[in-house]
Amino acid sequence: MIESFFTGLILIPVTHFRTFGIVNNMKKVVVVGVSASGKSTFSRELSKKTDLPTIFMDEIMWNPGWEYIGDEATVSALDKESSKTEWIIEGYVTTNARTFLFERADTIIYLNYAPWIATCRYIKRWWNHRVQSRPELVGSPEKFSFKFLKLVWTKGEAISLKRFLQDISDQSKIITLSSPKEAEEFLSRAL
Repeated sequence: MIESFFTGLILIPVTHFRTFGIVNNMKKVVVVGVSASGKSTFSRELSKKTDLPTIFMDEIMWNPGWEYIGDEATVSALDKESSKTEWIIEGYVTTNARTFLFERADTIIYLNYAPWIATCRYIKRWWNHRVQSRPELVGSPEKFSFKFLKLVWTKGEAISLKRFLQDISDQSKIITLSSPKEAEEFLSRAL
């Protein structure tokens, strides 16, 4: 079942999450969305249900102390990881890696939540991990930034992501989850 929804700037055809048949056949899954939307948490839960290994983009992209490894090293690492037979890759995918990663994926899950959800989660994440880092970001405690908060609130990262999703040749592999409740329902049906 293909449906369309208006995103504000772009009309994107997406496979609605009600078509859960794809859940049983997932082997290569990309989980994307704006920062602090809950990609890591969702991916951990999906991994428990499917036994697929989870690859965290933050773990690939950042050395301790928030030292970015660079675009070339990120793309190379992502190319290596996505060449494996089974995976869940979650997080911000650099623009120059999206094409090959999205083509290799059999399922793309887009967490397209309301801005206030990601904003609240960003503040909560910063508070909880300002001293002790998240598991996927060893040695990199969270830093609060009003500039980043604005990016999360305005869903600034989503504009280019939506364009990439729109250009994917096989739209049937895109599952858009528009709320945490939809994500919970999706996970409850994953085998």
